[in-house]
Amino acid sequence: MEVIEKIEKLKKERKQIIESFGAKPIENTYIDREVKKMKEIYHTVITDIYEETKDVKTFTLTADKTSDTPVLAPFKAGQYITIHLTIDDAPVTRAYSLSSSPTLANKDIYKITIKRVENGLVSNYMLDNMNVGDKLDVSMPAGDFGYNPIKDEENVIAIAGGSGITPFMSLAYAILEGIYSCSLTVFYSIKTYEDIIFKREIEEINKKKKNVKFIVTLTREEKEGYQNGHISKEMLEPYIKEFNTVLMCGPKELYRSMNEILNEFNIPRKSVHYENFFVEYKPNEKITYKLKVIMKDKVEEITCNNDETLLVAMERAGIAAPSLCRVGECGYCRSVLLEGKVKMIGASLKKAEAENDYIHPCVSFPDSDIVLRLDI
Repeated sequence: MEVIEKIEKLKKERKQIIESFGAKPIENTYIDREVKKMKEIYHTVITDIYEETKDVKTFTLTADKTSDTPVLAPFKAGQYITIHLTIDDAPVTRAYSLSSSPTLANKDIYKITIKRVENGLVSNYMLDNMNVGDKLDVSMPAGDFGYNPIKDEENVIAIAGGSGITPFMSLAYAILEGIYSCSLTVFYSIKTYEDIIFKREIEEINKKKKNVKFIVTLTREEKEGYQNGHISKEMLEPYIKEFNTVLMCGPKELYRSMNEILNEFNIPRKSVHYENFFVEYKPNEKITYKLKVIMKDKVEEITCNNDETLLVAMERAGIAAPSLCRVGECGYCRSVLLEGKVKMIGASLKKAEAENDYIHPCVSFPDSDIVLRLDI
């Protein structure tokens, strides 16, 4: 009986200790200090512009030491930043993958590589109007695309089309600099030799012959030292192992064709990751709807075409609506749909969000007149 009483006493004491420690706030930890350093907006200066091709430029952004953000946030290879601009008095944002080594963030440097898009408001503005010395506001790095050493395999196959090479350049540097201990083979599909982005870096890395290799295939010309044609099963086969992680960044056509090939290798879908940086929707006919935007201190009534997102319509009208990823994944632009119907393309809403009429304006196309509430 005495033994049982001692055990019960110890159990009671143990429970009290656990409860007392569980109730104590843990203040000023390392995590707390690091989180306090993070900002929503970082002020940078363009310190270099390098012309990769006739329609692609790499911008080097350095922290503006005279601002309240003299230090830039760290990032992992594959993440993006969102740039903030005012064009024709309208606030606009665009997300671009970081193309530089993550270690450059320690020197308060980011690099983004921008390709000109036909009729692209922001890409054309950046390539034609921005100069060395100009200031540029950017978001903190975000996104989950890239290599995760905890859950991904050590044999990494990256498949890129066009400007989709940018996050893989950052990943290549991260591996070469010892941040990750995996192997990387990048299959890069581009039209011609002159269109190759990061040509000098790719050639330099391939000469080192370490655990990073670029295989460039030209779809519209033949050139010695390069593959010809679209990425095929025969190109991939020598580099596929028993266990693989596949990363893809490029146009949707690339994703569709590669998925068919990967199925032949029996690579499980959970091992294939995609970078989503575009929203596609083409209605059968163009219709213009009314869009009422209710904010904390004002109400704006504008128009929105059914072939543009609510976010684009608001930006066009000069409304500084919140945005970050612009592809419906981060949830930063989440707003309440008070009236009307929308077509939401590719958004990942949580059940509770959907039940409470939340939508992501960055991927929402109007299907009627709309009343939207913004938390700004």
